[in-house]
Amino acid sequence: MEEIQGMSDAEKEIMEIIWNSGGSIYIAELLEKAEENGRGWKRTTIRTFITRLIEKGFIISTRRGRMSEYTAAVTREEYLSGQAHTFVREYFDGSVKHLLTSLFGQEQLDSEAADELQRFWEKCKEES
Repeated sequence: MEEIQGMSDAEKEIMEIIWNSGGSIYIAELLEKAEENGRGWKRTTIRTFITRLIEKGFIISTRRGRMSEYTAAVTREEYLSGQAHTFVREYFDGSVKHLLTSLFGQEQLDSEAADELQRFWEKCKEES
C-alpha cells in the first residue's frame, strides 16, 4: 500500500468539510462551513491550509473562471486506511496480531465478537 502522509488537526477539519460537501468545494463555501463549525478562520488562513493540502497531494485545485474549485484527491476511506496501515507498521512492526493483543490484552472476547472476527478473517482470506 502506498504511504499516505498525515494531516494536522486543522487540515483534517478542512478535508472533512470537503468530503462532507461531496468531494469538492469553492473557498466561499469552505469559509462559510468552517464558520458554522465554530472556526473564525480568515480567508488567508484557509488558503494556507489548502496550499499545504495541495502540496501533500490531498487536494487538487482547478480554475473555474475567476474561482478555484478544490477537489479531494483522496477519499476519507483511503486516508483512514493509509493511516491505520502506517500506525500498525510503526507501532506494531506491521503485525495486526500484536495490535489486537495490545487492544485486548488478557481479556477474552465474547463469543459473538470472536465469531464476527472469524468471519472477517475468512472473508479476507477469500479475497486475497
